[in-house]
Amino acid sequence: MKNKSWLSLSLSLSLSLSLCLMSVATHAQESQVDVIVINADIRTSNPAQPKAQAFAVNKGKFMAVGNNAFIKNMATQKTKIIDAKGKTVLPGLTDAHTHLLGGIELWQGVDLFGIKDRKQWFKIIAKRDKELAKGTWLVGGRWDVSDLDDPSMPTRQELDAIVPDRPVVLQDIDYHTVWLNTKAMQLLGIDKDTQAPQGGEIIKDSTTGEPTGIFKETAANQLVLSHPLYTAAILSGNDAIPTLHQIVAHFNSLGITSVHDMWAELATVYTTLADSQKQLPMRIHFGLMVADDQANLIQLQRYAKQRDELNQRFIEREKQWQNGPKFRFGYMKYFVDGTLMSYTAALNKPYSDRQHFNIDPITSQIKLNELVKNTNEVGFPVAIHAIGDKSVDIALNAIESTSKHLQMANRIEHIEVISKVATSRFAELGVVASMQPDHAIAGNYQESRLGADRLPYSYAWKTLLSYGASMVLGSDWPTAPENPMIQLSDVIFREYNGKTRYSDDALSLDEALYAYTQAPANIAGWGNEIGSISVGKWADFLILQDTLKLPLNKNIRDWKVIQTWFAGQKVFDRQLKLNNTEK
Repeated sequence: MKNKSWLSLSLSLSLSLSLCLMSVATHAQESQVDVIVINADIRTSNPAQPKAQAFAVNKGKFMAVGNNAFIKNMATQKTKIIDAKGKTVLPGLTDAHTHLLGGIELWQGVDLFGIKDRKQWFKIIAKRDKELAKGTWLVGGRWDVSDLDDPSMPTRQELDAIVPDRPVVLQDIDYHTVWLNTKAMQLLGIDKDTQAPQGGEIIKDSTTGEPTGIFKETAANQLVLSHPLYTAAILSGNDAIPTLHQIVAHFNSLGITSVHDMWAELATVYTTLADSQKQLPMRIHFGLMVADDQANLIQLQRYAKQRDELNQRFIEREKQWQNGPKFRFGYMKYFVDGTLMSYTAALNKPYSDRQHFNIDPITSQIKLNELVKNTNEVGFPVAIHAIGDKSVDIALNAIESTSKHLQMANRIEHIEVISKVATSRFAELGVVASMQPDHAIAGNYQESRLGADRLPYSYAWKTLLSYGASMVLGSDWPTAPENPMIQLSDVIFREYNGKTRYSDDALSLDEALYAYTQAPANIAGWGNEIGSISVGKWADFLILQDTLKLPLNKNIRDWKVIQTWFAGQKVFDRQLKLNNTEK
């Protein structure tokens, strides 16, 4: 009996061993390594393993991360081997505040960014007018009067002299002001008797009372940019989807593989993409920008239903695509104020260069409390545009007033100046600080608007992190450069005209990278799928032109991305692009 038991056990162990070996063999066969990267300076954004030399990719995901010897042994004859030759490799970057759909207008129209001569504006506009088909709207913009010798606002008459017979709508650099010609005003039904909505302004001629063609804040959004005629002209055209593909390809060339996109239109472009045969190599966490009167509880419930239906369509498509999350309608975007440049940011004390001037927030505390409560109740986090310290306080109060604020990734956008008492509230309330570094560096008006007493609380990046806040970084493109190397340089050096600007609130390289990679993945709900070079995550990564060494060289703002990979597939190669250009 004893021998029989031993024999039975022996046979059982042999069978188990055989099955185990078969399983190992099968796993090895299934685990064919598609790509390995070796000899790299890998900054993973994974605190458990901050740096590595190499990694392996299989079926679009990171299979192993470690040293050269370990990873090299995983290669087979079919494995593509990339020798990084010491260059820095980063996770795919996330621009946590951008407006991809807004960029469609720039691609289709005119881009006046950085043009400091008003006459040059008119030449560019006239040239584009001749290139467009009859009936097409001329759009785009990024004009900036603060860069001109004459900072006076432009007029519709100036546009009429160049383009009298097609509608022209040009947004300013901050996207809070629009400049129209007479034709556009006529089509949109705007005349002398049109009243500005609350929180907005229609600039009118002091003599005639006629609109000058300049519309600010809610007047720009509600009377122009959200008008069905305008959105139909821009986003419903045959060129909208191909243009978006061009924009995404450009973002890929900068190492960006994910964005938090915010725009006032959802029903056309992204719904079409859900059924498109051509995928976008981009992961999009979308926030819908809406006016207060569009955000009552009944309307929010409709948005929630739209969210669930659209997200489910993408989930089903992603099962076919097999390269990770591509799109989620995830949050709602609200506004409390405007901008410092235009004196429409709400401050606790008057502007330093207008001693007796201040402005009320666009949205009252009572109204914002209701908006945030209702939005959280239907399962949406909020993203609140708040630039002035008064607006930031109001936004924090509104989030604190909701019972679900610790369950939601509620966020405040911009935070260009903060009150001393607010510095600890972000962490206490679980509010994400969403900030855009180049806004701190590129502007030439912060010191005059805020004065010396408030400057230590301006763009308080390090301060907020030191209190334990979660922070994400982005560009706010098209209002600022979309290049992450510029944004990272600005947040690390805070340098303007050769000196550190505002305070010593700069971030370290690791802090900045985390805020451009893992932190935005976390608040999008994708933290376990993307955001770091970690085993099991989708292989989104980029290779820089050189090695990031401490102390950092200040020329990193000019560095280029050599390659960008999305879910284990190369989506940008600078050398290939150069070769194609040469042909």
